Amino acid sequence: MNHVAAFAAVLCGLVLCASSVGKVRGKDAYAEFVASVPAFGVPARWARSFAAVTLAAEVAIAALLLPAAGLIVAGAAAGRWLALAGLVLASGLFGVLTAAVWRAVARRTGAVCRCFGPARIALAYRHVVRNALLLLVAAAGALAVSGTDGGEPVGLALASALGAVGSVAVVRFEDLAELFAGPVPEVR
Repeated sequence: MNHVAAFAAVLCGLVLCASSVGKVRGKDAYAEFVASVPAFGVPARWARSFAAVTLAAEVAIAALLLPAAGLIVAGAAAGRWLALAGLVLASGLFGVLTAAVWRAVARRTGAVCRCFGPARIALAYRHVVRNALLLLVAAAGALAVSGTDGGEPVGLALASALGAVGSVAVVRFEDLAELFAGPVPEVR
């Protein structure tokens, strides 16, 4: 079961790390992120606070999950507790973000995903599915942490590597979706 936890901790940790870096990677990136928040139904007067809390949560959860994965592979008990805390928090964050994206898509607000930096297309239901899958991975990882199976270090390292590959797929989701589903009209 710790294989699932290691996979989930790496995937969710790297996705949250990439997301937080994408929001602050340039002078205008954070301002664009803050400006995009009202399209998700957050009142404009709370946009700055909501953006700051979201960014802080991403950084804090990634800071729990990435070391936890290494500790799980090393067989340290502390890794399980860090992973459990991080994956429960990630489940909550992904739940809120999934609901916000679903609401924006359902209301056709024209919101764009600035999860990983600048965005060029409006949110669609495939973004809801992406976030829901992240929520499921985090929840499954949290449930797996409670299992008693310690796992072999090689298997745990392989699960962690698969989590890293999975995180690249999530971060490059727009490109993969366009490759398989075709282009979506760009937001101007």
